[in-house]
Amino acid sequence: MENNPSSNEIELQQAFERILSENSFTNYVSDIAELISKGSLNPQNLSAILTENGITNIRTIREELLDLIFKYIHIVLNDNIVSEKQRNNIRLLKTYFKIREGDFLEKRKADIGNVLQRQFARQFLDDKIDVSESIHNVFLQEIFDLSYDQFDKFKEQEIKNALERGADITDLDTAKRPKL
Repeated sequence: MENNPSSNEIELQQAFERILSENSFTNYVSDIAELISKGSLNPQNLSAILTENGITNIRTIREELLDLIFKYIHIVLNDNIVSEKQRNNIRLLKTYFKIREGDFLEKRKADIGNVLQRQFARQFLDDKIDVSESIHNVFLQEIFDLSYDQFDKFKEQEIKNALERGADITDLDTAKRPKL
């Protein structure tokens, strides 16, 4: 992050100021969140916090960092829209925190399910998935590093409910995804 913050960084900083004010974490996770809120997240500063706290491998605190990212994801999804800058911010956090594909699903499957169910419930209210909702789903799948099949497994019950209400299967985005 630079001295002259971009709009991505400003949005991320404001979100982490809010996260810090509403949540309590271990000292080192709070220090990391504070780095982000001040626009000072970089490899050197992150490494300094880890070293100060005797953490030799960031993966040992992966679950706490997943929680921190989840707090940000909840803020992002508050308006039910994931912007490009928010997707970039999530990618950045996953990179800095060495979050690998499968970490979310392995360690936070229930949390993913809760987030996705809220999103699906809103989307399926009219028993149709429009193009913008379909694109939003692709972004959700990306955020949590889910395969197509894994994502569809989370969506399965909502599709069944919609079909029971009389929805047309072709309106439910079950066969193909939009190209981005």
